[in-house]
Amino acid sequence: MKRIVLAILAIIMITASVNAQKKVKESQVPRQVLLAMENTYTSYAVSAWFEQPGQYVADFTTEGQKGKAYFTDDGEWQYSAFVVDVSECPTIMNTYFVDNYPGFKIRSTEYIEEMSGDNYYRMIITRKGVGSDDFELIFDTRGKLTKTNAPDPEVVRRDFIARNNPEADLSEREEPVAPDKDGNKKSKKRRDLDIDSEVETVTPPDAVKKNFEKRYPAARVKTGPEWVMRDNEYYVAYFTNNAKVNFDAVLAENGTMIMVGTTLAPERYPRPIQKYLAEKLKGEKYDIEKVVRYDYDSKYRNEEGKKPKQYFYVVISQKVKGKKGKKFTRMTFDNVGKFTGLLANPLDEKDIR
Repeated sequence: MKRIVLAILAIIMITASVNAQKKVKESQVPRQVLLAMENTYTSYAVSAWFEQPGQYVADFTTEGQKGKAYFTDDGEWQYSAFVVDVSECPTIMNTYFVDNYPGFKIRSTEYIEEMSGDNYYRMIITRKGVGSDDFELIFDTRGKLTKTNAPDPEVVRRDFIARNNPEADLSEREEPVAPDKDGNKKSKKRRDLDIDSEVETVTPPDAVKKNFEKRYPAARVKTGPEWVMRDNEYYVAYFTNNAKVNFDAVLAENGTMIMVGTTLAPERYPRPIQKYLAEKLKGEKYDIEKVVRYDYDSKYRNEEGKKPKQYFYVVISQKVKGKKGKKFTRMTFDNVGKFTGLLANPLDEKDIR
């Protein structure tokens, strides 16, 4: 309980003081803080020091791992936070997120080291879309959830189903069946959770349509475009070119082209991705349903003023013993084919379900 309280207090402190944080020279850091850093880590390199009300923060590297160490102004080490890839976290952490938070995405994962030695993982998640709140999930070093302020998973799942299939009845209902040999009619309970309803297309704003047609004139498009919304924020055009290659172009409401996804043919699947799947799913049967390479538009820039790098979206399917249908797992990989995370739900209405 102590470590949970400390984690929550740390978040409050960081949030409250982030705007007051200022970079300082090492010569301006109190000697007791520098000594505390030396006593905490034997091998390290500090790249920058920051001061905020009642606290000093060191950006540092130890044993090849980058992190932030937090100290009180009188030299007491509080905790250190190391950013880690989702792939480095216990598998059951990822499984818990995927199973319980459809419609959400992982913003960050960290490994926290505390003075008490009671270490843990912290995952920050948020609902897809603009202006959504962040929620925290705390897991122990084995990946077991110990504390969270995120919404109840059952509520999240029901809300996700309602959003994607408004006509679905989540209550148990009677399903009629044929009479038995004695002529008695019976019924059985079922739950109608059909998420695979008909795709709901949208009409894009004129600015979106105009920019898409400028980039992809009718002469270059064989089928489509079919327009859907993604994350309740972007307009996505699914289409096929004359070479029968499938694409999905993602545009902002003002018509800005953000990125274009190219569905790759099996012979073009990146080898690092195939190798990762073969190693992680060794001994298991699976099918690669699709691999999409996303390339950002040459003019697009993120909040930091930089052009984001290319990445890959991969969907695999597996049969589940004793159940109908398939289980889909959705993953992302960076531009060199390194695993970067799992997605809890389809990208949009047109994605594989």
